Amino acid sequence: TSLTGLFAFLEQNPGAKLVAGSTEIGVELNKKFKAFPLLISTEGVPELTRITRTDAAWHIGAAATLTNVEEALAGEYPSVTKMLRVFAARQIRNRATLGGNLVTASPIGDSAPVLLSLDASIVLTTATGERTVPLADFFVGYRKTVLQPGEILREVVLPRGGPGADLTRRVDFFKVSKRRELDISIVAAAFRVDLDAAGIVRVARLAFGGVAAMPSRARAVEAALVGKQLTDPAAAALLLDAFKPIDDARGGAEYRRGLIA
Repeated sequence: TSLTGLFAFLEQNPGAKLVAGSTEIGVELNKKFKAFPLLISTEGVPELTRITRTDAAWHIGAAATLTNVEEALAGEYPSVTKMLRVFAARQIRNRATLGGNLVTASPIGDSAPVLLSLDASIVLTTATGERTVPLADFFVGYRKTVLQPGEILREVVLPRGGPGADLTRRVDFFKVSKRRELDISIVAAAFRVDLDAAGIVRVARLAFGGVAAMPSRARAVEAALVGKQLTDPAAAALLLDAFKPIDDARGGAEYRRGLIA
């Protein structure tokens, strides 16, 4: 029921797994028949479940459910709202947590592309201190993150405010899957562009899931877009070769490349 207690349990039981909504571990139990001898629940830790707002950012506890996140943000971020509508189904969103979706580091997790496009950062905490890491630096490989032993994800920090004077912001989220609810992305993508009065791109964020070993931004294409019109065809051409997706049961590599562009 406290962070102090949580870290004490982790120190006493270094092999224990943290569990929040159980929507990931639950599948590993009943489908993959994995054993988890000891689980530590985060549901009673206020520092991990609360959602607070400042003028500069939303601070979203890692164990806050997606439904609570949706209700707290109240449509402030249209791309987040759109993503949550197709994140599993309502029953899952009532249990699943934002931090859990990030810590599993799945390349097809729905929340990561949107949060990457919005320049989110995360606060990682140990029993003795904490550090803030841009989400863009959190994923380092297939289901691998920069989390160290004894370190947990405490909160997600989502910047607030507009794009700045004389700029217009456009955002969107797309998910292609074989059905609307309770399905995994073939490709997911989130976009944020800030345009000046002449329609020239000043800031670009293009983030994708299902196209690489981890959720990723198309940084070279972002850089190429800056200083150009959003309709410049060069960006779409560059996106064709921005990633090297694979063939799997959900879709072929060439199909994915086309979806990316």
